[in-house]
Amino acid sequence: MGPLLTVFLTVFIDLLGFGIVIPLLPVYSKAYQASETTLGVLFATFSAMQLVFAPFWGRLSDRVGRRPVLIGGLVGTGGSYLLFAHAGSMEWLFASRALAGFFGANLATAQAYIADVTDPKDRAKGMGLIGAAFGIGFTVGPLVGGELTGFSVHAPGYAAAGLSFAAALFGFFNLKEPVAKAAGSRVYGMEQIKTALSTPRFATVLLLNFLAIFAFSGFEAMFTRYGLARFPGEFGVPVAIEHATVDQVMASAKYAGRYLAFIGIVSALMQGGLIRRLAPRFGEVRLIVVGPLLLAISMAMIGFAPSWALVLVGCVVMPLGFGVNNPSVNSLLSRSAPESEQGAWLGFSQSAASAARMTGPPLAGFCFDRFGASSPFFVAAAVYVLATWIAVGYRKRFSSSFATS
Repeated sequence: MGPLLTVFLTVFIDLLGFGIVIPLLPVYSKAYQASETTLGVLFATFSAMQLVFAPFWGRLSDRVGRRPVLIGGLVGTGGSYLLFAHAGSMEWLFASRALAGFFGANLATAQAYIADVTDPKDRAKGMGLIGAAFGIGFTVGPLVGGELTGFSVHAPGYAAAGLSFAAALFGFFNLKEPVAKAAGSRVYGMEQIKTALSTPRFATVLLLNFLAIFAFSGFEAMFTRYGLARFPGEFGVPVAIEHATVDQVMASAKYAGRYLAFIGIVSALMQGGLIRRLAPRFGEVRLIVVGPLLLAISMAMIGFAPSWALVLVGCVVMPLGFGVNNPSVNSLLSRSAPESEQGAWLGFSQSAASAARMTGPPLAGFCFDRFGASSPFFVAAAVYVLATWIAVGYRKRFSSSFATS
């Protein structure tokens, strides 16, 4: 089994568990009478922990290897899902997400692993596999999680924990340390941060990555609440969610899972298949312009939608944009980082991504509470328009240098 396929399967099994839990947070938190702002903070807790600890995990993977960090992170993540399974209050939900964030180094480490075993010209394809694992995990995971709520409130957490432990076991027996791993990288401190931010190619793509994740995290956190507020019948709730019982809220979980699975199918097809043809033909520097533009259109469509049919159209356009944008940005980030410090620099980019996920959901929740259910999507559309403008400037400035690198 090749290294790319092995890391893909390892990450996919873990992200399947991730997909089971994440879509249920808006539903579970509503059962505990949490506001949209509190829900945003719940999402932010996971990302805040990643923001603090991702550089540490990246540096550690440079020093001791990708394999032990990946496997250890999976075991810890499994423990966080067990805590989620028994969370009977918002306080325990917060604790489970904090623990998951602490051990959530597997994605950045997997990206560094791929950077170790691929040539720069093939890196977008490799990063696309991570995107495909995420997309497929978010295709199957929400379906499984939503349906499992019909058996028990604890069942989704148990299933997610079992999958993380299974991924760790699979990685233990099949995942080999890449020969090209870095050894003894420099201490990841202010000087290294300054070096990264003073590298224009890296800093600009880092900003694009931040904006994309910032806007998408608001969608991720508020989409279910948006549907329950504006189109409750489409989620199996006969009345506005503010007046629904706990049983009605829990019954809506399977509908939320099905809609998010639909989005995941399109995203997986894009990141795992079409990106392999688009990247060599058009190049990443062109795709990072198209991606945020499509995302801006999709968010505006969802925000303005007078009917659920138009929401579904927006939910088709949105993963198209995300599927084009995400692997291209990750590839450009990797190609802009020193080969000897891929783990540390990608760990830094993961910190920036965590900062985006930490700030995006609370802002989306605040807008939802203050300005209405559609407002988070209008804000997201505006952010993606800004990202498109920055990407156009990046292409004009750096396309020739990447063509020769």
